[in-house]
Amino acid sequence: MTERLYQQDSYLKTFESPISGLIEAAREPSQDEPAPQHGVVLERTAFFPRGGGVMGDEGTLRTRQGDEYRVLETLEWQGMVVHRLDRAPPAPGTMLTGVVDWERRYRLMRYHTATHVLCGVMFNDYGVRVTGNQLTPEKGRVDFSFPSFDRAILEEGFSRANSLVGEDREVMISFVPAAEALARPELFKLETGFRHHLETIRLVEIRDFDVQADGGCHVARLGEIGRLELTKCDNKGKSNRRVYFELGD
Repeated sequence: MTERLYQQDSYLKTFESPISGLIEAAREPSQDEPAPQHGVVLERTAFFPRGGGVMGDEGTLRTRQGDEYRVLETLEWQGMVVHRLDRAPPAPGTMLTGVVDWERRYRLMRYHTATHVLCGVMFNDYGVRVTGNQLTPEKGRVDFSFPSFDRAILEEGFSRANSLVGEDREVMISFVPAAEALARPELFKLETGFRHHLETIRLVEIRDFDVQADGGCHVARLGEIGRLELTKCDNKGKSNRRVYFELGD
């Protein structure tokens, strides 16, 4: 199991780790989950793998001899954190220095925490759950399950979210036993439920406002997010509303 350094420190930009395994082209892929080409598994990593609607990290891996490999994406494959490189990787055991594309990561962190604020407002104030989301460095998309939709409610939700951001509340990370977390349904905002089987669950808490089970990267304070700006809203079914937003300064 790769040690996921980003879960303890989302601001970690560089790290060192030996290669613990390679995803070889000769390895038998499953039909539904083809093996990533030029995939590297590390003993520890600060690269976040794609998941939960958030894009995976990019960056570089360098050997001590100065050879550099671009990390084109980071993803989960058959339970492993895989770094997909731009060319064939060095041998297992090679010590590498990883450098996260920080500008890109930081924007994703801002969008991810902004989504927690917005989803917390919609759930706490209006009882609206999330059915899905997709976050890129340029924009955010959240799908909300509205029994009956009123755009005014959504605009009120954005206004409330921006007020919370303006208060610059602290964002804290903690870990609790899975049984304890699963006994608190309010920790799981996704309507589809929590599908992971873990002994310990990571919680992301916005002080005096919201707590959610989450394994991704977040800013330390809400003031880092910037202003949430509603850009578009589409109907995607009887009760599903797809909301797009961008972050201003």
